[in-house]
Amino acid sequence: MEPAARVEDETMDFGQFYQDGGVFMHVITLLTLIAGGGLLRRAATVRRTFRDPKEQLARLRSGGVAFPSLAAAIVMVGFLATGLGWISVQAAVQMIPPDMAFLAASRGYGIAAHPLVWSLLCAVPLTLGHGALRFFEHRLRGLIEKHA
Repeated sequence: MEPAARVEDETMDFGQFYQDGGVFMHVITLLTLIAGGGLLRRAATVRRTFRDPKEQLARLRSGGVAFPSLAAAIVMVGFLATGLGWISVQAAVQMIPPDMAFLAASRGYGIAAHPLVWSLLCAVPLTLGHGALRFFEHRLRGLIEKHA
């Protein structure tokens, strides 16, 4: 009689999740770091606005235009990687016995979706942070222009 499966046997750690996603995980992570760095830089600009509002007002009016493109690129790379993964899974499933095809395909398609999941995990918080920062910038810009 076989012992019952433990929870640890059925779960995956982050390292395995990241490794299973392939090289596209690195591209997604790199784009996330670039977008996150830009967001932090933008937040620092907003913070400096309190020291010298007139000088910083021009900076608030410009900049931050690349972020939406980066966030979209993060998700698009996730979709691209997942699509390529599904193609690879389909090719691999055709090479195994038909009685094992369903199990192999279900496992393969789950793994192939890892880059898409990672891209969404990276893009959603960045997008929410960007939205909150833009809202704060808009209010700050209005206050500066009102009192200038």
